[in-house]
Amino acid sequence: MRTCKTEETIKPAIFAHRGARLEFPENTMSAFRAACDLGADGIELDLQRTADGVLVICHDENLERLAGVNVDLKDLTWRQLSELNAGHTFPGSPEVRFPSLEEFLSWFAWTSLTVNIEIKNSVYPYPLIESEVLYAIDQYKLRDRVVISSFNLDSVVEMKHLAPDLSCAFLFKRYPYRALNAAREYGFDALHPHYVNTFVPRFVSRCRRHNIAVRLWTVNSPRVTRFAIRQGIDTLITDNPAQALQIREELMQRSL
Repeated sequence: MRTCKTEETIKPAIFAHRGARLEFPENTMSAFRAACDLGADGIELDLQRTADGVLVICHDENLERLAGVNVDLKDLTWRQLSELNAGHTFPGSPEVRFPSLEEFLSWFAWTSLTVNIEIKNSVYPYPLIESEVLYAIDQYKLRDRVVISSFNLDSVVEMKHLAPDLSCAFLFKRYPYRALNAAREYGFDALHPHYVNTFVPRFVSRCRRHNIAVRLWTVNSPRVTRFAIRQGIDTLITDNPAQALQIREELMQRSL
């Protein structure tokens, strides 16, 4: 088992956005294992549900970009989805499959990583998906290593209601102070803003004042990475975890 640094021990934690997606097809077990090997502190992934009720890891609602097939994931059964190649964006590479949440958790449970599960239910609603996700997490007793996020405010509210001890975060791109007010009203543990919000005066410090963690997405620029770290964010979500880890190490060495 690889022992990873956790979000509580080193800040900011570095989360691999959809795994090590620069090296392997995004949101696949290959990408997740590679992110772990790189030394990432956590993994961010996206969750949807098949027509027959299987929770699966995939970002896009339509599979044309990822699998070369113009069909919505929600309309496929698990068997039909399993026949598709999730590595369409990596032509010439070995075929890979879209993993189920169960497959991921059975591997993840043996690591020391943190996982950010983004529930993708803003375009297509998945009724009761929050309780299904919670059930899957609880089968492995992983509440202390899981963060739930969504752009769907109602979904985050529902998850926090079902599991007050689970870390829940609202994802957003604009209007940071509206998001902060919502986090305070509903008792969210964190906010997941688009990185441009770090440039909003005093936003990060106000979140810290209210004991609300800030996990920033998706930060790939070295300049923004350095700026965000100096702002004191809690977690940096990136497509390039190797670069972010190197910059974090450099800044830590300079502070010694």
